Amino acid sequence: MSNIIEVKNLVFGYEEDRVLNGISLEVKPGEILLIEGENGAGKTTLLKCMSGIVNNGKSIFVNGKEVYKNRYLLKQNSFVMSEDFLYDYMTTDENILFFQKIFKEDEEFICKVNRYLADFDVEKYKDTLIKNLSQGTRSKVYLAIMLSKKHKLLILDEPYTALDLKTQKKLVNITQSYIQSKDKAVVMVTHIKEFKRLATRIIKIEKEG
Repeated sequence: MSNIIEVKNLVFGYEEDRVLNGISLEVKPGEILLIEGENGAGKTTLLKCMSGIVNNGKSIFVNGKEVYKNRYLLKQNSFVMSEDFLYDYMTTDENILFFQKIFKEDEEFICKVNRYLADFDVEKYKDTLIKNLSQGTRSKVYLAIMLSKKHKLLILDEPYTALDLKTQKKLVNITQSYIQSKDKAVVMVTHIKEFKRLATRIIKIEKEG
């Protein structure tokens, strides 16, 4: 079975202050990989490298190709962080249309987002400026957008902190569904036990120095 993504001997940081030093891992379809480690071990940095936000995709491989030289491969990732990338002075609907354009998605993307908004009980805020939403509501909007993006790898970096328990449970169910998938996987960092229980594999990274 081919890997969804592979990290080969990843090094990140200055030589005298390495955040990551020689990290290697692979993620296969149907896996929910939990990354653990103490504060400062580089968990978030690792996820950002895997998503291409930092490090330009060096040492990250998809379909045997290094992302650094094939940036289009990043389209297969959907990265959900605790902080969102929504635009404050655009409405929810305007943000959805903006990300549809950025992600080059079709109308099915809009339909999926709307279904998630309804499921998260925030569809009534579609015409509201993002800056006027509570942190919990904007987190739900962001989550709806990122879950609707076509992806093979869902990367979750503590996106649950601003979510109410009801939405957390829904996200648990959504995450669990990836175990049955033949072409998708999840990599996550979390301290919430309900999410930890979903892990099919756990990797612990040690703090450098």
